[in-house]
Amino acid sequence: MEDRVFKASAHPTMGIVLLGGLKNSDSRFPFHDSAGIAYSLKDKESASRTELIISDSQKESFINGQKVEPTGSRSPFKALDPYRNEIIKKNGLPYISVNSWNENILSGSSDSGAAALMKCLVQALPDIDVKNLEIEMRKVSESVGRSYYGGLTVTENHEKPVTSRILDESEFSDYSIISAVFPHTRKPSDDIHFNQPESPEYVMRVKRANQRVERLRTLAENHDIEGIFELAMEDTDDYHNLNDKVGVHILTEHMRALLHEIRIWKSDVWMTYIVTGGNSVFIPCHKKDAGEIMKRVAFFTGTMHELKVAGKASSGT
Repeated sequence: MEDRVFKASAHPTMGIVLLGGLKNSDSRFPFHDSAGIAYSLKDKESASRTELIISDSQKESFINGQKVEPTGSRSPFKALDPYRNEIIKKNGLPYISVNSWNENILSGSSDSGAAALMKCLVQALPDIDVKNLEIEMRKVSESVGRSYYGGLTVTENHEKPVTSRILDESEFSDYSIISAVFPHTRKPSDDIHFNQPESPEYVMRVKRANQRVERLRTLAENHDIEGIFELAMEDTDDYHNLNDKVGVHILTEHMRALLHEIRIWKSDVWMTYIVTGGNSVFIPCHKKDAGEIMKRVAFFTGTMHELKVAGKASSGT
């Protein structure tokens, strides 16, 4: 019998109200609300492309050419297994495998890979409860909802987290995001997630993050894009202040120097910054000013990319 193959793609994401703190490494439920955007390179698509293959013979699964161990801590099968019997019954074939690869993704991609797989499952099981599916897919990436829905999203309700899009990508058409990349190794996100909650200041971090998500909803309702990115810069400062206090140092000396200059530059050319858990400083700006800003940033790093806000996960690869 011929294989059934479901295909999908999804974009990576970055935080706007940054998530720091997970209740455990299995469910990856958060302690607070958060927000983020999906993004892509300006001139070519950044995406994870995924195939869910249902067949009459056992096949190996691969992510970026590497064989997937079904029992691995972030294996896609942790999210697939609750639906295995339903997939087999619906499609009339006994074996399930996954093939996923990245194109033009600059750093971590578990969010886009998980979202593309989520989209494949929605095709394979058209009656599936998407909100419950997001909860299962968090086992692969806690940011899966951001990538699945695209644009600007909020993830709320830490008891049963659910993501919703509050602005689509078209709202950001006049804006670019410069990614200034620094030459050091990205720290594992779990270093942040399992150290921040140990701080006595974490309870206030939770309160501020939840309040910022509420403010973000108002900014989105008013289509205040600059206000959204100003809020993200405020949250970045708060987030990394706490990271430093728990001994998870993301910001290097050179990154801090660039942040200092951005605070000066923004008095004559509007820009802000976002730093998540990786080795990039993201600089939101007006699209018309991107070239000028890249010239200034070149003093700090020669590795830069111009990004745009991207849309939701889509069927097909």
